Amino acid sequence: MLEIELAKELISRKSITPTDGGCLKFTADYLEKLGFQNEFMPFEDVDNIWCLYDNGGPLLFFLGHVDVVPTGPEKLWTHDPFAAVEDEKFIHGRGACDMKGGVAAFLAALKNTDLEKLKYSLAVLLTSDEEGPAKNGTKMVIKELVNRGQNFDFCIVGEPSSIENTADNIRVGRRGSVNIDLKILGKQGHSAYPDKVDNPIHKAAKLVDFLNSIKWDSGDEYFPATSLQVADIHGGLGTHNVVPGELNLKINIRHNPKTSYEKIQKTIVNYLEENKIKYEINFDSNAQPFYSNPNLLSDSVSEAVKDVMGTKPKISCSGGTSDGRFVAETDAEIVEIGPKFETIHKIDEKIEKKELNKLTKIYEQTLLNLNGKVKS
Repeated sequence: MLEIELAKELISRKSITPTDGGCLKFTADYLEKLGFQNEFMPFEDVDNIWCLYDNGGPLLFFLGHVDVVPTGPEKLWTHDPFAAVEDEKFIHGRGACDMKGGVAAFLAALKNTDLEKLKYSLAVLLTSDEEGPAKNGTKMVIKELVNRGQNFDFCIVGEPSSIENTADNIRVGRRGSVNIDLKILGKQGHSAYPDKVDNPIHKAAKLVDFLNSIKWDSGDEYFPATSLQVADIHGGLGTHNVVPGELNLKINIRHNPKTSYEKIQKTIVNYLEENKIKYEINFDSNAQPFYSNPNLLSDSVSEAVKDVMGTKPKISCSGGTSDGRFVAETDAEIVEIGPKFETIHKIDEKIEKKELNKLTKIYEQTLLNLNGKVKS
């Protein structure tokens, strides 16, 4: 099957972010044979491609990335993570699910579709900067295209979104993400003299307890509730008899539109001030929440899933961040639909071959369904 061969070709190219490992040229060459006009759009150290099939009318574009996270210790992998080993059931390798499988399925769907009969234009935007800082990838390409006057009507993001079964969950938005670096300042000294020290660890323990007690919101029909996780905590000199002079915390908050970035800042700073804690803090809102009102594309995807899988998908705004947030600044309707995320970023990442096949059929049927809904 074409989607399997394409997935193996992409997985076999070592493309640890921000490198593309030759994936973008391979994809551009493939799309050129289908009639796409290709443009490489590098920004600083990041390579991106914008490939356009212009039929006139509205534009549907597929958004994806070819960069992958590091493998971790390769000796722990059952197979070479970039060998794209295929067995009876799976294709194994880094990026199989996140997200070279989704890219391969959409590329195969394009080959299987009579593009000339579509009443809308098609495009593919791929970056090698999604798993990294995400500063010079999709964000910059969208900005440049908007400046040129490019209109965007529909966007399919091929990120892993399925939970138990292929396409059982599709996303029309994502939560925002706030990273917090907090240093609590105290006074170092001998642990035998509590009146001579100011222990930042004790203060941090109370702070974490306070943060865990907050119910920021209850979410809604699509968005889960805002949640907080302490990702790292470091303090101490490695000995029992010295109280440290400082403690460092890394905190991540995933928030929906009901809880603003400003509210998060104010809540934490107010606690620190009210409890007279000496501190240094940095807030970084690296992703704002977004929501794309379900319309023609969402209907087309849901109907395609029903046709191929027999059940309609759940529509949600769960999961981590995605490059869809950069598209949200345009007027495009956004739907994220891709493979299961069970093995993403893990040792022995893999994707089922039958899932690739199902996903390809869903993409194909989505293209046809949308063709029946748009006005030429």
